[in-house]
Amino acid sequence: MKKVFYYLSSLLVLTGCSQENDFFSADRPADQAGFKFELTTSNTRTVTDDNFKTTFSEGDKVGLFVVSRKSGTDGTLAASGNYADNRQLTYTGGVWIIDREVTYPADGEELDFYAYYPYVENADPTNITYDASKSMCDLMMASTKSITNSIETVTLTFSHQLSLVDTRVSGGAASSAVLTGVKTAASFNLGKFGSDDVMTLNSDQTGDVTMEKCDLKHFRAYIPSQDAEGSKIEIRAEDSSQPYSPQNTVFAKGSAYQYNIVSTIQRLADLPNCYIVKPGESVTFPVLKAYDVWRKIPFINGGNLRNDGELGVALIWQDAQNLIPADGGLTLNKNTENPDQSTVTVKTNAGISGNALVSVTMGGDKVWSWHIWVTDFDPNKNTAEVDNNGDGIADYVFMDRNLGAITSDVTNPGSVGMYYQGGNNSPYPGFTNKFPTDGTAITDVTIYDIDNNPIKITTGDIWNDNQGQSMRRLLTNPGLFITSTGEPYSWITNNSAASFEYGPNFWTVEATGEKGVFDPSPEGWMVPAYKNNLSPWNLYLDGNTVLIDPTTIYPKGGRMKFNGTFGNCGNAMLFSGTMDGLKNFAFESSASWGQITNYSAGNALNVRCVKVQ
Repeated sequence: MKKVFYYLSSLLVLTGCSQENDFFSADRPADQAGFKFELTTSNTRTVTDDNFKTTFSEGDKVGLFVVSRKSGTDGTLAASGNYADNRQLTYTGGVWIIDREVTYPADGEELDFYAYYPYVENADPTNITYDASKSMCDLMMASTKSITNSIETVTLTFSHQLSLVDTRVSGGAASSAVLTGVKTAASFNLGKFGSDDVMTLNSDQTGDVTMEKCDLKHFRAYIPSQDAEGSKIEIRAEDSSQPYSPQNTVFAKGSAYQYNIVSTIQRLADLPNCYIVKPGESVTFPVLKAYDVWRKIPFINGGNLRNDGELGVALIWQDAQNLIPADGGLTLNKNTENPDQSTVTVKTNAGISGNALVSVTMGGDKVWSWHIWVTDFDPNKNTAEVDNNGDGIADYVFMDRNLGAITSDVTNPGSVGMYYQGGNNSPYPGFTNKFPTDGTAITDVTIYDIDNNPIKITTGDIWNDNQGQSMRRLLTNPGLFITSTGEPYSWITNNSAASFEYGPNFWTVEATGEKGVFDPSPEGWMVPAYKNNLSPWNLYLDGNTVLIDPTTIYPKGGRMKFNGTFGNCGNAMLFSGTMDGLKNFAFESSASWGQITNYSAGNALNVRCVKVQ
């Protein structure tokens, strides 16, 4: 149980989601006087269709109150002035350490121990206030009574005082989930633990609870036990929401309720711009994004389609001959009544790996393009967890190769993969039979059309500062590399003082850290953005190769410079998804060092994807 935050006026704690297992216990150190403690949890919750267990983690803190009484008499836990008030037990190295010892009672005296999790300073044990609308925790309590000076170990078995609502979403989008129509606040009297009077709802008024996001499309909330007829779970993404009505009307104390909801919400950014397909197999994907990018991003064309003409599909390029067969390689599965619900099927030839760029056309105009990554590679294998701030928690799960690479062997030119101008969804191919060298032109890279004829990437200088015009130009000519002659070296505007109308969210949504609409990664993956206000490669810098040695993990692909030539080819260079104006932060390494460089978006660098979390 980790990630704990406190609400100042009461016990309101947010704890991270984790599968829960057995209790921890350990012998106290030999030099520790007073009682020692063994903390356990009830093994299971009552749950609708799965078992949830509880485990304490290193650093967890428990609050402890002790009441003294004569044998055979009743003692009452008071707000303060007890035998021991709010002593802190911390789980450290397999042992529960108390901040101030609880001394043994006198002969004929007995002690009653009351405990709660998680610990908070200045807690009133007779009025522990909880409000799930402000923050949340898995509030647990325990007590054991009649402890005498003949007992060395005090055993405390904790039980859950709240109801757990666990929601997992499949299908479409779900950026958040909100539990509506529930009573959010309650007060708990630790002295009445074990009775029905331990909890009092603070009001009959209902409200909303924003559920904690545990993982991709997985949400949890802890709420007071109650009759909640009419409550709903709303899953939300962008401006859309979808309500779900639980079958149960009662949320019981210590019970977990798990819901599996199929989302019908379509978040534009969740429609990937890259599809992985094995050689000899096919992939089918929707064309909806080709419509919605134009309809939903106003600065591109005022919310209007480029051309509402006949729908079509075209191969822009392939970097290996016969990767996609000319006969039957591309199929438009057209929905005549609703063209935006049509799909495209791409068929590949067996035994050939590589990359291709496929566009949907409207009235002959190309309007959106997808990267087809033809490879036997399983992106979920050989991944690497990376902690960028040294707190022991993995912040990223990296692929073992660059986006578009056909091997992870960094001595092979096929490991370099694709190049991407900052914020652009469409890739540019590199050489497949050699590593690039400084000064080589992008137009020297050989690619092929659907009939296997050699073709080239074309270049053209940026025209002006009109961002919508630049975007339309690139969307309708995805084989074009827009060059620049001076800062900001951008493909989208030549105005260095320009404020993007949408640009900061191209690859990563700044406000939420979510995957952006133009992110070039496959489904479930994204360009790594900053976390903890730090670069994804923070701990690689200054020669620190403890986690990953850049010289053995990243191929030296250099960059496609803003002027259309390769440069820095002795270095590995990778874009992050975090932008600063017209620039993207990037990781750059040579033989023995690494640094973060803020490269203008007109440069094209390699990308190493991380899992969406």
